Amino acid sequence: MMTHAEDAADQHVEVTLVSEQQAIVPGQKFLLGIWFHLQDGWHTYWVNPGDAGEPPRIAWELPAGFQAGSIQWPYPTRLSTPPFADFGYEHQVLLTVTVQPPSGLGLGQNEKIAAHIRYLICRDVCIPGQKQLVLTLPVKNQTEPGSDAPLFKTAQQQVPRPIPNGWRISAKSVGEEFQLRLRIGKFAVPPQFFPLEPEQIENAAPQNGTPTQEGYELRLKKSNHLLKPIARLKGVIVVAGTAYLVDVPVLPSFGRGRVQSQQN
Repeated sequence: MMTHAEDAADQHVEVTLVSEQQAIVPGQKFLLGIWFHLQDGWHTYWVNPGDAGEPPRIAWELPAGFQAGSIQWPYPTRLSTPPFADFGYEHQVLLTVTVQPPSGLGLGQNEKIAAHIRYLICRDVCIPGQKQLVLTLPVKNQTEPGSDAPLFKTAQQQVPRPIPNGWRISAKSVGEEFQLRLRIGKFAVPPQFFPLEPEQIENAAPQNGTPTQEGYELRLKKSNHLLKPIARLKGVIVVAGTAYLVDVPVLPSFGRGRVQSQQN
């Protein structure tokens, strides 16, 4: 039975289970997605929600032999509500998952896939919601892109990727800041950093980006909740509309060590 909270959430967001392709091919991976279409002014959350909120969670009910991977998160928007900042999505977002079907499926049969979604949407108030979604796909020896394939193309372009060959990224701890040095070349707009781990940086603090000869240096204010040094700084940088994964050791200001590159 649906609760009043879920009724309220339904008024502000449409949540749908969609497939990139029209059919399942035995043994061939394919993409499923949870599509959120949010009413203007409302948002939901990234894997690290920031100062408040919680990310959507998916519990799959798959046919025998099927396996679902982890959520592929498009990079978020910084949602500022001073003195706080959250990380999430407005308007719409597709959270994609790779599914591996078994190779022994019978051609011509139908396979039912279900997903139970728990999520939180916020505006001036926050409302929890949940949905039980079902999608039935036929099993065929070949398939074509489905009507929702453009949503997947857009989402995949927004999923963080490995840093390009030739980029170098390093981090050091200096007083109340982390200094993230990005040897990535020049861009019209300085990069933005989104932390993958909570309570490492002050999410609402300005990210002071200083141009350098080889790129930028971002000064990230340490979180007031950070009680001990961290070994690595993990996150996503967004450069010119494309996101890249960052995972670098945090060195003391006098330290020397490896930087992140495509090769390590």
